[in-house]
Amino acid sequence: MMKKLTTAVLSIFVIVSFGLTHQVNAQSPIDFGVKGGLNFATLSSDDDVDSRSGFHAGLVLDFSLPMLPLGVESGLYYTQKGAEFTEEGITITGKLDYIEIPVLAKISVGPPGPFSPHIVAGPYAAYNINSELEASSGSASFSEDFSNETTDLDFGGIVGVGADFNFGITKLNVSARYSFGFSNINDTEFEVDDEKNRVFMISAGIMF
Repeated sequence: MMKKLTTAVLSIFVIVSFGLTHQVNAQSPIDFGVKGGLNFATLSSDDDVDSRSGFHAGLVLDFSLPMLPLGVESGLYYTQKGAEFTEEGITITGKLDYIEIPVLAKISVGPPGPFSPHIVAGPYAAYNINSELEASSGSASFSEDFSNETTDLDFGGIVGVGADFNFGITKLNVSARYSFGFSNINDTEFEVDDEKNRVFMISAGIMF
């Protein structure tokens, strides 16, 4: 059921995005593309936890306001979050995977041209599609679903910097961003510390 819902959402996003793209000419302020990169995720917690390395990938829409150094960037991403810690030689990794939609204000900080640095800031909403605990020691490993102990929804903010390289009808984008959750992801009947997602992201994308 979850796979069907995710596929449907992705399909709708692609159809709408291509529709918007084909309705405008090459000078349109609307750009559509794909973006992906690395995640270094952890959790806000009193416990001593390390980061989980993962990735994010998805579709992106970029709308620029004519004659102004301001725009809006949104998209639909699959993104891996979580954390890991090691105790008595056993590494335990909390794998939290989401479908995420950010809505970011994008401010250009240089004159118009083929190279355009920018800053971004704004909120995100995410839906959890996988919660898994993996314990490993040497060549042995064990995993267990713990979705009944985590919340389905996550909300937070994103700030970052980046640059666009304009090659006419194609635009390359690179960025570094920090994502910080506002929501406690724990959903247990026990009294535990609040834990919120924290992710440093390095991304590259191509826009059309």
